[in-house]
Amino acid sequence: MSTVSKRPSRVFAMQLLYAMELTSGTPGECLPGILQSQPIQDDLKKYGMSLVDLVLEHRKELVEVIEGLSHSWKIDRMPILDKIILEIAFIELLYKKEIPVKVIIQEAVQIANKFSTDDSARFINGLLDVYAKSHQMFIDQKSREE
Repeated sequence: MSTVSKRPSRVFAMQLLYAMELTSGTPGECLPGILQSQPIQDDLKKYGMSLVDLVLEHRKELVEVIEGLSHSWKIDRMPILDKIILEIAFIELLYKKEIPVKVIIQEAVQIANKFSTDDSARFINGLLDVYAKSHQMFIDQKSREE
């Protein structure tokens, strides 16, 4: 198992998705600006791009999951960065089963602390924790990897 932190990949994915959201651009249109402002190693970029691709591929499903957990909050009322951080975390929970659940949640919370609003980390932690517990993800970590 690799001990290299994937946080730069997650931040890269967040920045690219944010740029796409603001400009209505494609990944190819927004990528050069992100790479110019935030250089990233090729292996970390590859993982970040896989997160972006999966978010784009599964966005409808992600919206349903997030809105289902946030009850009275529609996703378009959330801060854009909170939505993007949640999308990335849910992609890892659902499709990157080799990443421990606690690591995914901790990373999302720490990224929210650094880049989003004062209340974002608590909100993101709450949604991810409820989802992981309701799907027994903390108990079934070994079966996630199989």
